[in-house]
Amino acid sequence: MLPSTFGELLRARRIRRALPAELQDRLRRVRSGFLHRPGLDQPLALARFVALDLETTGPRMLVDRIISIGAVAVVAGAVHHDDTFEALLRQERSSEVDNILVHQIGGQAQLGGTDPSEALVRCLEFVGDSRVVAYRAEFDQTVFRREARLRLGVQAWPRFIDLASLLPALFPGTDNDSLDDWIRHFSLAPIGRHHAIADAYASAQLLMIVLQAATRSGIGTSRDLRDAEQAQRWLGRRR
Repeated sequence: MLPSTFGELLRARRIRRALPAELQDRLRRVRSGFLHRPGLDQPLALARFVALDLETTGPRMLVDRIISIGAVAVVAGAVHHDDTFEALLRQERSSEVDNILVHQIGGQAQLGGTDPSEALVRCLEFVGDSRVVAYRAEFDQTVFRREARLRLGVQAWPRFIDLASLLPALFPGTDNDSLDDWIRHFSLAPIGRHHAIADAYASAQLLMIVLQAATRSGIGTSRDLRDAEQAQRWLGRRR
């Protein structure tokens, strides 16, 4: 999605030019590489996906800030434990106590994290030309795009693939309604929840299951996977 007005284009350009020169160069390379990413006809067996999760200062996707990012690559249908990304973003002020009790990232840790612009560029470098996957992806996508636009002056990237739509499409007839439900459904090893990297690992494990089921169902390319997810979304059958 491109900026809708000339004024937004100018604001985005000013934001990018205000970044340190080294960060501008890295961001330029990331944006250039994204334009040349593999097409949607790439076979799933060759594709690299990135399962991504965010911890934020609250549940309001239009205003709350990113506290931490976790991302795990799934390549050729397998999780690669040495192909991961994790960052704690520095906050101008720490989140509320109730929020800290959820993600267990204390106030001092939040105030001492990585510069947010640096962390976002690192995340984009890690994602590279891969397709991004998340559970209840609308939230993570909206927050990530907003922060990337405000801090980096870019409109980051096309819509994430939503596991909350794909899972019921490929495994119909369940009452599963949350990430925890699907983890229990497939008897996956418990992972500490509400930490970005742990939730990203959980999503990556579910993605492996999705890719195996997709292949059995005749879904062979990234385009097929996207179309299956969109069809489920249009039917209103996301869980």
